[in-house]
Amino acid sequence: MKKRILMFAFILFVAGVAGVNNKANASANTEYSTWLWDTNQIVTNRAATLQFLEEKQVSHVYLQINRSIKVDQYKQFIKEATIRGIKVYALDGAPEWGPSSKPFLNFLNWVTTYQTGAAEDETFSGIHLDVEPYLTSQWTTNYNGAVLKYQNVILTAANTANSLGIPFAADIPFWFDDMNVKNKYGKGNLAEWVINNTSEVTIMAYRDKAVGPNGIIELTKYEMNLAASLNKDVTIAVETMNLGSSDGFLTFYEEGQTVMAQELALVSDAYKEYSSFKGIAVHHVGSWMDLK
Repeated sequence: MKKRILMFAFILFVAGVAGVNNKANASANTEYSTWLWDTNQIVTNRAATLQFLEEKQVSHVYLQINRSIKVDQYKQFIKEATIRGIKVYALDGAPEWGPSSKPFLNFLNWVTTYQTGAAEDETFSGIHLDVEPYLTSQWTTNYNGAVLKYQNVILTAANTANSLGIPFAADIPFWFDDMNVKNKYGKGNLAEWVINNTSEVTIMAYRDKAVGPNGIIELTKYEMNLAASLNKDVTIAVETMNLGSSDGFLTFYEEGQTVMAQELALVSDAYKEYSSFKGIAVHHVGSWMDLK
């Protein structure tokens, strides 16, 4: 009897170790992405930024385009990132952007011109849009108009990316699957439409828990399954900024890096078999570097 008890305990121990190792492996194999909004960092703090990205095993950086920064600075940063196996996407966006907005068209034109004048190891690997139309008043006063304007932005950017032969990605909130769409582009929910019309999406699943009815895994399950059926990629994003005590559940600012790593390992483990799972995105470089 004693031998049986000891053997059973040993089996439980081995199973537990295996479970921990599986989660560790899932986390180790996970790709990480991040946003670099403060573009001046590629000029004033390039070496330290690249070192941090490399230490965190970041595979994709979404770099906001600041046209006041010289083109040669972008070329140098991307070249050094490429050496480290990091892909750089051209990033920009604003809630009020429409298909004819001057800042939007300037962004696309800048990227197009840049790509034609850069060497292979200096070019952007994709275009990444962060347009959040729900932050405008039109979203509540004229929802259908706001959605249509947003869709036209997505399609315009997708066409530009396609002409350049690079992927096109967009940030969406997890609740886009609750927003209905019915217009000349079809009907359904907004999440489905965006996933259909991009190469990849980043879901802003800003929560500080992986598990539970309001956890990261549950909030992204629909999109993960849908993207798998459409052969599209999904990156799941989390927040590290200080959003204040009332919104503390939206960010890992209070919990810090260790807790965030534990929760993200659970997310990676839950989705490791999904063909649609491209990894985790951490918002953003500055607050991630400062995270306790």
